[in-house]
Amino acid sequence: MDRTTQWHGAGVTHVGFVRPTNQDTFLVSNELGLWIVADGMGGHAGGDVASQKTVEAIHRYIAERAGQDQATRTEEIPSLLRSAIGYANETVRAHAKAHPEFTGMGTTMVLLYRPDPFSPLAWVAHVGDSRAYLIRDQQFSALTRDHTVLEEHIQQGLLPRSTPASHPDGHALTRGVGIESTVEADVSTVKLKATDEVLLCSDGLNKMLNDEDILDILMTTRPQTPEQKCQALIDQANVRGGLDNTTVVLIARSR
Repeated sequence: MDRTTQWHGAGVTHVGFVRPTNQDTFLVSNELGLWIVADGMGGHAGGDVASQKTVEAIHRYIAERAGQDQATRTEEIPSLLRSAIGYANETVRAHAKAHPEFTGMGTTMVLLYRPDPFSPLAWVAHVGDSRAYLIRDQQFSALTRDHTVLEEHIQQGLLPRSTPASHPDGHALTRGVGIESTVEADVSTVKLKATDEVLLCSDGLNKMLNDEDILDILMTTRPQTPEQKCQALIDQANVRGGLDNTTVVLIARSR
């Protein structure tokens, strides 16, 4: 059975109403089973270049290895994803070195990789505060934990779990692709059910909408296609102010 009949992703991005440029980049590769969102760091020159280079590099690295053991064997996939993100880190830094006006550019990223269309297993990898969520049985749960000062303080018990992302430390990143000579990505496995959906997003979405808002939009949008749901989320984020670039990719099993 062809992959495209199994799991299908769609993505939408919008510059919003405040930022002069869109520094987000996304990839939908249904055939490869790879979906990515990257958010160029707003305070750094060339954030749009960093996010584009990162998405292209990860896609190229995995596509070149598709079908090989490293890309299909369960125990090898975390290493594959970390290597792909490391390759993206090197690519971004090399471009910045060759173009000094982009010195210090970087990006966050989050991806979902599902290499075997017959297996329920998928992998999530991320750096920074772009997020992945699982929608299952009308429940909404995070698959990633932000790499921010705020999250570190929450984990250390210095701030309560209920502290909103709008806190001053909420967007102070502790990791980014292209910033340091090496990058550490978190990689986790998720076992998907046929009725699950996975949402990838830049932080422009969760700046404007809380988890309850997002779930409500996903449940009530008609028609219930990934394309329509992504657009509905973007539209509502802009209605709330569109303070940042917003990018959403939604992956679901074709029905």
